[in-house]
Amino acid sequence: MISEYSKLSPSFYGITMVPEESWKEYGYALLKIAGSDGLVSDPEMEWLTVDLAEQVGVDEEIVQAWLSFDYQKADLIKIFNSFNKKTITSFDKVLIYDAIRMSSADDEYALEERQQVAEASKLLGIRTDELVAIESLVELEKVTNKLRQNLL
Repeated sequence: MISEYSKLSPSFYGITMVPEESWKEYGYALLKIAGSDGLVSDPEMEWLTVDLAEQVGVDEEIVQAWLSFDYQKADLIKIFNSFNKKTITSFDKVLIYDAIRMSSADDEYALEERQQVAEASKLLGIRTDELVAIESLVELEKVTNKLRQNLL
């Protein structure tokens, strides 16, 4: 590992540097939320361990930690408390955004996942109208991606 920070595209997340160790806990939170319907599906796990892992540049050690994490026994409050929010600007909304994207990676944003996202949003102090806007953004991006794929 060259640096203890991951470099991100500010045009996507609005942040540029995140401590490497924060990504492990971030993934744990996503796994707990996406697994709230009883299972982290293969597409959801692939979204985390391939798509997000490549996008944020985490190393194989963190990916392996995600793969072996027991999300069913995890405590979301403890995971959230483990973050140093001052090092991750807009952490709360970014996490909810990614939780929705991961939870719907299998083309099913299950009721249990929606409920867990809503509960996580409350724990993080995100207002209901902000959650609705984030959910709408994810849906709009999915529709836009399908339109692009159909046109090109």
